[in-house]
Amino acid sequence: MEAFLEAYQDPKQQRLPLFWTQYGDAAATGDVARLLETPGNLEPQRFLVPGVTFDDLMRRIALHVTPPDDRHRVDTILDRFKESPTTQRAAFSLPNLPVSGLVKSNAFPMHPPGELLEFDLTRWPARGTVWAELRALGEAHGFVAAPFRGKVYALASPQQIQRAFVGNLASEVKRVPLNDEDLRYEDGTANSLMRRATALALAARAGLPCDHEGLIWDPSNSNKHWVERREWIAYWAVILQVKTVSGSLALVLKPTLFVTDAKGNEAPRIVVNAVKIKVLGYQHNAQFNEALEFWRGKLLPEHETVLRFPDVNEGVKFSVSARPFFAKITDERDASVRLSYKHERLASQVGLQIAEPRLSFLPKSGRGTAFDTHPIRGLMQDRPFDALLTDTGIATKIRAALISPARDGRRVSEYLGKLQEPVDPTRSDEDYLLAFPGFSNAFKCGLEVTQPGGKGFVGLDEPTDWTTASARELGARIAAAVSSLKAAANPSVIFIFIPSRWSALRGYDVEGEKFDLHDFVKASAIPQGVATQFLEEDTLTHPQQCRVRWWLSLATYAKAMRSPWALDGLDKDSAYVGVGYSLRHRPGEDGNVILGCSHLYSPNGLGLQFRLSKIENPIMRRKNPFMSFDDARRLGEGIRELFFEANLRLPKRVVIHKQTPFLKEEREGLQAGLEGVECVELLQIHIDDTLRYVASKADRKGALQIDGYPIHRGTTIVVDDATALLWVHGASTALRANRAYYQGKRRIPAPLVLTRHAGTSDLMTLAAEILGLSKMNFNSFDLYGQLPATIETSRRVARIGALLDRYSDRSYDYRLFM
Repeated sequence: MEAFLEAYQDPKQQRLPLFWTQYGDAAATGDVARLLETPGNLEPQRFLVPGVTFDDLMRRIALHVTPPDDRHRVDTILDRFKESPTTQRAAFSLPNLPVSGLVKSNAFPMHPPGELLEFDLTRWPARGTVWAELRALGEAHGFVAAPFRGKVYALASPQQIQRAFVGNLASEVKRVPLNDEDLRYEDGTANSLMRRATALALAARAGLPCDHEGLIWDPSNSNKHWVERREWIAYWAVILQVKTVSGSLALVLKPTLFVTDAKGNEAPRIVVNAVKIKVLGYQHNAQFNEALEFWRGKLLPEHETVLRFPDVNEGVKFSVSARPFFAKITDERDASVRLSYKHERLASQVGLQIAEPRLSFLPKSGRGTAFDTHPIRGLMQDRPFDALLTDTGIATKIRAALISPARDGRRVSEYLGKLQEPVDPTRSDEDYLLAFPGFSNAFKCGLEVTQPGGKGFVGLDEPTDWTTASARELGARIAAAVSSLKAAANPSVIFIFIPSRWSALRGYDVEGEKFDLHDFVKASAIPQGVATQFLEEDTLTHPQQCRVRWWLSLATYAKAMRSPWALDGLDKDSAYVGVGYSLRHRPGEDGNVILGCSHLYSPNGLGLQFRLSKIENPIMRRKNPFMSFDDARRLGEGIRELFFEANLRLPKRVVIHKQTPFLKEEREGLQAGLEGVECVELLQIHIDDTLRYVASKADRKGALQIDGYPIHRGTTIVVDDATALLWVHGASTALRANRAYYQGKRRIPAPLVLTRHAGTSDLMTLAAEILGLSKMNFNSFDLYGQLPATIETSRRVARIGALLDRYSDRSYDYRLFM
């Protein structure tokens, strides 16, 4: 610093520019402030640049001063010298412990064909119709075909291709190899062809109808159901999916329903969903296993079913095994199970159950920490994590304002007043819910609800019509009311009541213009630091008021910037980040506006801040946005900055969760931006909608039987070196050690698929962190969410953040978005 100060005292150096970068937005002090002072009346030439690293600043300046025609050349030179990341990716593994159970999947090993046909066309179908036209031609001539990178690929005979594309072939029909890598991507062309061909071949062999995509149904097994005042027919059906499991290709069979009207026309989605909930909602382990065995018997009657597609002399051959994948599991049960030799051979996968994470509370008396796995029980037996704020008089009560139609103000205010009254759970809720004792008794904090006529109330006039203009006008009126309440009453949280008679004004999507009343109001309130809570008619009239009041009270407490609980066990030297995207086209602008957001956590799991940032150079793959190297580097630098602001040090480890893969540019950019961080974990996390496992249990004689409860929450199964399954949703003993609880009680749970793109942490640590973060959504009193809060919240913030891109240099508390 002395060298800088001395150098810039020289009059010859006064006009030389100086840029000083730092973490955080704090003003310069001490020697830095002296260094940045501009002498006399000279034009400022010395600048403090917050939140940007030196390398990023220099790169931006270099590109800024470079003529447009030379920027590509400069970019190329800079890329040669950019930091080369040290990409480390350790293989997933689990310890070999005594086995206490066996789980059976609905995935069956298959041996795919070794070749495809490849050819080119003279005249391609119109853009946007290629897939549909190739599918129609395939259906008409008995083969399957799809486009990929300017070529057509097909599972067909050469004669079929010649007949279907007569006069339109621009090249010879070639046989090209089909390998496992081609089939690995479930949304890829080769995988699509394999799925469709397998479905058609199996359906033809069993004499059953097929939709030419992956759905097969049995016309002889059906039931009638009344929905929307009409009769519908639901047929037993199965969805086929082709995916890689344990390093080899597998055919997944997921039992489902095919719903039609009396004439055979496929039912609308709303009807299909209603019938599925009614029929499949309680299809638990035994029923799911029965349906799976039904379809296995229909489609895979032999030990190894050999198929040919198309069923002509030159059709390709492949086969599917009738023995599904099994996994041997170690869980919390004391008695281990000795597997038979047969089961030992079948169990090609290994799994382990991770213990239920604990939440932290403040003890009833004194300080220290109390723990519980059940959020409601923890509050009732002890106190909220931040109860000292109430005890010391810093925040003794929560003040709630209200915006509602003027005619509804009194009844809504009276309802909110009932949050202070106790209510018992209904019979359907009593296995999980404790009686609601009233807000103040539950959260040890007062609640002050405004009354109509008070300064904390704004009444809205009735709309004159139900047009799109009226919807926008209602949003503007509510936004103005939020601003006036902020100025007049400065409430902790503002309730906004939208009655059912106003439902037509909640949003629209007309001719490419979208409007969402909820998101618009949130976007107007967030920059002001105002927390809002929407209320609907159903909230006031719902028969399960114990549940409603627990949930509403939690949201009220959290949105008042209070912390009901924290998470025990997170690494204090790690930052946990979720990345979400929002694509939004604005009239008059070219392309999409893409916003990323990151969600960081403090060591106790409390959300720190979100930072919204516009992706400057998005990479689009299959309609999904990805970051360029520079965009990813800036995100990494922002992660370091936010952690530094909160902890006055850099993290030793950063864990980033995302629902889409991490491209090479993203991996390199993030690790360059996270320079100095010892471990960077890049985890892709998504729900597998088709893969299911059926849990088993040992009877008194040691024989394995289908368990009445689904697979346990926390079960982790290694699929391959870079892929694992984790059941965040599943049976849990968090409520009682000797009794399982299954949240929602519907069907059997789907696993999360964890794909590691970089990192060296052991799988048990990663699984435990994800389980813990699934309990950190303050918008719900459920035992857990089906996704970690990093993923769940980043998606929501990205959606609302699309309306906030002009505030992209600011950070926000997540609770404003709830």
